[in-house]
Amino acid sequence: MFISRSALRAVATPLRAQRPVPALRYLRTTSGPTPPPSAASQAPNPASPDPSQPAAEPHRETQTGKTLSGESLPPLSADKPVETPSAPGGSSPDPTPSSAASSAASPASQVPPVDALSTRQNSIAEAFLDLHPDVAPRSEEEMRGSQFPGEKTGAKARGAGKSSIEKKRANLARAAGVMTVAGLAWAVYDLGKDWADVEEQKKMFARSDDKQAIEEAQEGGWLGWWGRLKIRAADHLDYLNKPAWDPLLPPPLPEPHYRPYTLVIDLEDMLTHDNWDLEHGWRTAKRPGADYFLAYMSQFYEIVLFTTLPSYLALPVIEQLDPYGAYIPWKLFKEATRYKNGMNIKDLSYLNRPLERTIILDTNPARFQLQPTNGIPMKPWMGTKGDTTANELVAMIPFLEAIAIKQVKDVRPIIKHYEGKHIPTAYMEAEAKTKKELLEKWEQQKKDTSVKGWISRLFGGLTSTTMSDAPPETDIERMRKTAQKLYQDEQKYWKDNAEIIQKQIEEDKQRQLKEMSTSLVGVMGFKPPPSAAPAQ
Repeated sequence: MFISRSALRAVATPLRAQRPVPALRYLRTTSGPTPPPSAASQAPNPASPDPSQPAAEPHRETQTGKTLSGESLPPLSADKPVETPSAPGGSSPDPTPSSAASSAASPASQVPPVDALSTRQNSIAEAFLDLHPDVAPRSEEEMRGSQFPGEKTGAKARGAGKSSIEKKRANLARAAGVMTVAGLAWAVYDLGKDWADVEEQKKMFARSDDKQAIEEAQEGGWLGWWGRLKIRAADHLDYLNKPAWDPLLPPPLPEPHYRPYTLVIDLEDMLTHDNWDLEHGWRTAKRPGADYFLAYMSQFYEIVLFTTLPSYLALPVIEQLDPYGAYIPWKLFKEATRYKNGMNIKDLSYLNRPLERTIILDTNPARFQLQPTNGIPMKPWMGTKGDTTANELVAMIPFLEAIAIKQVKDVRPIIKHYEGKHIPTAYMEAEAKTKKELLEKWEQQKKDTSVKGWISRLFGGLTSTTMSDAPPETDIERMRKTAQKLYQDEQKYWKDNAEIIQKQIEEDKQRQLKEMSTSLVGVMGFKPPPSAAPAQ
């Protein structure tokens, strides 16, 4: 607390004339509140220096600044009053009643202790900065260094003093580094080695869309090695975007179910169309001629229904299209697609079928972007009345059956030839042209009256004469008649035996449900619904 000037004046008044007044020093303690200054204490009262007093000691320099120590200040005694300096001119003001009252009311505890400044403890920061050797400034000798040439620094040589465990760790680290480098070298060699066979080459070329790498892989030497390395590395890095399994289909069926050609068709907007309205909700419409297309083309092609829909959405619709499973032997769903360029595509190289005998029909050309020469884009059928695209699917039958009848070795050049054209119209024109040329040739043979023609007809007999009287047919027309007859016989068989076939299907379902009780699913507690439980 502070001792007010009025109190000091009251104590020092009797002794003012007897002794000189020293300079007043204000002391501060750490306990007790500070009283508010009075009006008398705020009056200016400069201290006058006494020439008879000895000079004060110089301040000691520290790292925290100029801090006065206890020895540099004279002690204060409690038994001697503290005098205040006299006013200019030798006159001293009379004490006011307020100052006398305040001095009389001041308790003895307000008197500062003896040697208060000398006994004050420094703060932690002052003690640390003044006394800690790490903070003290370094001398010039320490800055220059005290080591002379030839003296030991105490450093150890590399590897000296290592324990056996540290040495083992270092050896293991070296061995791991060598094995890593060797593994990378072997991986680079394995990725760039020659193709195992022609099938691997075709498959890798079909799955890659890097045309430059394909061209390099077809070259020899280091350039071919570099191309194979890029193709195989891209195939490995694309693991998460690949179909769920490889290959997607098992080997082809044996005879008599074997078909040399594979036809991949879409479901949505190709065979069916989904529509929703307020009155009926969701409904699925079947495209006109879809049943005929599937039944007739199954005689020439192995049909694969490949859709981007999940299986739980597509299977109920497929069962309505092919209830007996006679026309669509294979069904592939969304998990069989490949994710590339931000969409699910259909990669035909995973089908385990030769691409030179595979055709895909789809409403979106981007779905077969990796094999564009195998695909025929179709206009989507929207399920509306009077849609001109409703008969486009049936109109594709003559073109597709001609490829199978002619036993084309590679379908891709033929599809490339019809690129950008309306295939049903363009093919019918080509077939009509072939038919016209055949009829013209037949007419020319009928008009041939030369001796060679007469002799050939004479030795040809009745059969030759009978055949020449009827217009000739092309190979495609003869095979088409045979296929139409087989289709009609097959439809008649399904119609006549529909009840028997349906009964067999139900018996198979009941048998499978009955076997569930002895299977792992039955042991786990999964039982068939009551409506589908087998009759006892």
